[in-house]
Amino acid sequence: MIAATTESEEIKDRALRIEKQGLRLRRLVENLNLFSKLSFGYGNLEKEKIQVSRFLRKTITEMRNQTEDERVQFNLDIEEDLQGLELCFNENLMERALMNLLYNAVQHNPEGCEITVKLYQDEKAHVFLHVEDNGCGLEKAALERLNRKNYEWEPSTGQHGLGLKIVKQVISRHRWKVQFAEGSQGGFLCRIQMR
Repeated sequence: MIAATTESEEIKDRALRIEKQGLRLRRLVENLNLFSKLSFGYGNLEKEKIQVSRFLRKTITEMRNQTEDERVQFNLDIEEDLQGLELCFNENLMERALMNLLYNAVQHNPEGCEITVKLYQDEKAHVFLHVEDNGCGLEKAALERLNRKNYEWEPSTGQHGLGLKIVKQVISRHRWKVQFAEGSQGGFLCRIQMR
């Protein structure tokens, strides 16, 4: 009876690993397709007015449901004055960009991490979206490479490639600004100026 239980648990573990790898491969294929479309300018950038706080809650909830890892904690911090903020953007592309950032934080911190998504406004009324983790972060040279003007057109190197290139392309297509940096706790930070 004990051997049967152990074997059954082992089969479940294998099935779970196969499912995770399948999802990872699907995400990779979707990213490749999107990267190709963005690179060659296919498709219109159809924008619509979207409540940013609702979009962020929906996307983070979706990622939380996909992750199901107790070692990963998601936090959402939206300034009170921005709760009702509506901006014009392509929801599908922005969802992919945000999901790529969240997925990278989970994927590159196997021991777990805390991921904070923050929407705030500075004294000049610029609106920023920060996606930050407290994980292992990136080396300074990698951050410099990510912040180069034409990074999204350079060949991918290492583990940080396609997903972040898509983030840069999506942000660029919206005529927003993006910067990658070391987070306040040593992890990774993506700063997007949305307005």
